[in-house]
Amino acid sequence: MSSPVDPAFLSLAREVEAALRDGDPAALDARLDGEQLLQRVTRGLPVSNTFIEALADEVRAHGWPLGRRLLGSGGKGLHVRLLQVRMRGRTPFALFRILSDAGLNYVEFELGRNTRNEAVIVDLFPYLEGERLSETMWRVYLLAAAERGQCLTRKLRGLERLWVEQLPRWRRIERLLGAGQGREAVDEMDRLPPRLRGEKFVQLKRLEVLASLDEAEYALGLLAFEKAFPKEPLLDLFALDNPLLRGESAVMMAAIDRLDRRVADPYLHYLRGRMMHGQDELEGAKRFLQKALEEDPGLWEPRVELLSVAIEEADHAGAVHILEEMERGAGGRQMRVRIQEGPEARAFLESAEYKAWLERQRAREGRDGGSEVAEPAVP
Repeated sequence: MSSPVDPAFLSLAREVEAALRDGDPAALDARLDGEQLLQRVTRGLPVSNTFIEALADEVRAHGWPLGRRLLGSGGKGLHVRLLQVRMRGRTPFALFRILSDAGLNYVEFELGRNTRNEAVIVDLFPYLEGERLSETMWRVYLLAAAERGQCLTRKLRGLERLWVEQLPRWRRIERLLGAGQGREAVDEMDRLPPRLRGEKFVQLKRLEVLASLDEAEYALGLLAFEKAFPKEPLLDLFALDNPLLRGESAVMMAAIDRLDRRVADPYLHYLRGRMMHGQDELEGAKRFLQKALEEDPGLWEPRVELLSVAIEEADHAGAVHILEEMERGAGGRQMRVRIQEGPEARAFLESAEYKAWLERQRAREGRDGGSEVAEPAVP
């Protein structure tokens, strides 16, 4: 059984959730303990004291750009939910679901206390990156030091030495990726020494490129990654977005179940419901979609899916009820719902229930002076 969580860490987790949702990078940066992260990044880093001192001065002057890293340069807010705050041993961790244009991800924040005994962020683990921020920055600064001739070559061992020796090739890979030459970049990755090629970071970068190049190679790369890192949670996230597995319902459901055991996320009920809807198992789909809303009433996607199911079943009154719920959830903002073209959709748009709902919206908008009513669009 997990130990009770200090209220200060619960409060910090809520602050992080609000900052991510509101697109506030400064708030995230302010709650990161730069000194603790700096210690992790530089621990065992085989570089000169001059390099470490310069890095420390830069971090103390400007901080770590945590907010920009998570939110992007535009600082746009994300669809975020705090799922849990729990103790592992004596360390608190806060897990968040993040939905963005790039898809579904989970980010686990390691929390702690600074020298003033304040609750702070110490490190973070984005599932899709497969490593902690401190691990990523360790590699970044190792290569930066090598470029400046600041590595302590006599202390380089094993993997560190390989990274430094292969630095010219890795920079060439980065230039090829920046120029949109994915195939050439993959060829260069395949020329890396076997130990470096087998590193999780390199395999993930290779998979990322292959996903847009060649489905067969991507599938082979995914199998190799799964064999090398069988317990990685990002494997199940990959499965949810893998075009080769669409239609493989048993495999997809197993991936969702494994992920759910780790993250306990109501959104995964929505994914189960969407999958069952795709198999025309409408009753099962409705059960999962309604369960998602029971556990997280703020979710939008299950309502859209339920609307589609109601239209398919010719339950026009039920479809209008869902539209009304969605409208309340939109909080007065303009709402636009896209309904797929087909005979069921046309029947709904021509139904008395839908026309009555549309008239009520027009009357309300005229009375309240609100924004223009946006009819559900049929592509």
